[in-house]
Amino acid sequence: MKILRCFSYLMLALLAADAVQAAENARAPKPSRIVNRVAAVVNGRPITSSEVRARLRPYVNELVMLYPRQGGRFNGELIKAKQAVLDELIERELVLSDCEGKGIHLPESAIEEEINRRILNHFNGKREELLNNLRANGMTYAEFKDSVRKEVTVGAMRSMRYDRDIPPTPDEIRAEYEATKYDYRDMTKDTVQYEKIYIPLGSGAFAHDTPEEQFRKAEELVAAIKAGEISFSDAAIGNSRDEYAKSGGKWPFRKRADHDVDFANLVFSLPKNQVFGPLASEYGFTIVRVLETRRATPPSLNSPGIKARVEDSVCRKKSEERYREWIERLRSKAVIRTYI
Repeated sequence: MKILRCFSYLMLALLAADAVQAAENARAPKPSRIVNRVAAVVNGRPITSSEVRARLRPYVNELVMLYPRQGGRFNGELIKAKQAVLDELIERELVLSDCEGKGIHLPESAIEEEINRRILNHFNGKREELLNNLRANGMTYAEFKDSVRKEVTVGAMRSMRYDRDIPPTPDEIRAEYEATKYDYRDMTKDTVQYEKIYIPLGSGAFAHDTPEEQFRKAEELVAAIKAGEISFSDAAIGNSRDEYAKSGGKWPFRKRADHDVDFANLVFSLPKNQVFGPLASEYGFTIVRVLETRRATPPSLNSPGIKARVEDSVCRKKSEERYREWIERLRSKAVIRTYI
């Protein structure tokens, strides 16, 4: 679902750099290339604004749908997400700076494997969605790949320094697998069933209203459904304009990969039976209620590569306290400057 650009109160977050910059970018003509400023410097190592934007954008897209009128809650969540992203990137540079010259060279296959994992988990397995995200944030694929290379290198450095000196027991591996096995599933095969009301701009009962008036009336419809003044089914029959409107808006089970990335990330995270919306897009408004979510079957512990990932997870958790202490020591000695 693309973000609705005709709403002034949605325009702040379109580029996801920060509230002020996003508003300026949304109002101004789109430049041929987004300026890639320096967001922070860690011991002389720069972190670019494009890296921050690319990482932050999925969070912002979800926040825009969660809080379409923005306000204090939206801004607070945006600030927290932005700080968390910047902290992760600063931590990465701290480790790389400390371990510089160690001569770690990872195979290209390891980098490509991580990129494919991210495409699967964050972009519904659609490489073009990743490329669109990079273009929107002024980041080239080569820059993105270099960023992934740094993160994988940091993981390898951490493993060499801490993880491998605490070998997990078979019982620990089995317990960790049972607790986290769904994290290793193919998320694109998750399915969801929901009821949906879709109100296109300029159609139906709201045809002669402005987009703002249509949105307000959609909000009133949500309030009426929640108050029990009208059933979801009747509201869909009377207001929705999609292929399942006449059946009360009830859709069959659909895979995550069948949805737009932003809508999928949101709808698969919603609790059951909660009326949510209206979501705003450039085409209209959506009200949704999730009926059931089914996760894809997780791989077995003996599937290729799974046991090694589970072992790594156990080791990381066991060494987390010492790793955090190391990071804090690095931070206390580092020269860190932030510019956003």
